[in-house]
Amino acid sequence: MTSSVALLLKELRLPAFVRHYEKLWQTAVEKGWSHSDYLAALCEYELAERFTRRTQSWVREAKLAPGKTLSALDNSVLSRANQALIAKLHQELSWAHHADNILLIGPSGTGKTHLANALGYRLIEQGIRCKLFPAIGLVQQLQQAKR
Repeated sequence: MTSSVALLLKELRLPAFVRHYEKLWQTAVEKGWSHSDYLAALCEYELAERFTRRTQSWVREAKLAPGKTLSALDNSVLSRANQALIAKLHQELSWAHHADNILLIGPSGTGKTHLANALGYRLIEQGIRCKLFPAIGLVQQLQQAKR
């Protein structure tokens, strides 16, 4: 492969192709892959890297706190009913597809923000954009928009 291939791939905005085409070509030759197998492997790298970049971008945009996932949430302080409801919200995302909002209300320190972050991470994993902000932030945005 020549350096002109790298330039063409860069111009086509295929960064994963640029990073992997030479190494993968060697693997393809050694294992006797067809051209379509080689191209499919390159496409898989490109798609995986695009998914990773998109996910990272959406997490930053949503302003989610790092590490605040459902697996890190202490369920022992929650009632069985709340645990079941949280599991349902986490597994069944129809509420997000219908653009329904989730309002978490309760005293300080009960895990509302942690749960909101966990749901945000789940939505982004499923390709749904979201935004996390406290109620006071929403009120301030509405007041600014009204002005």
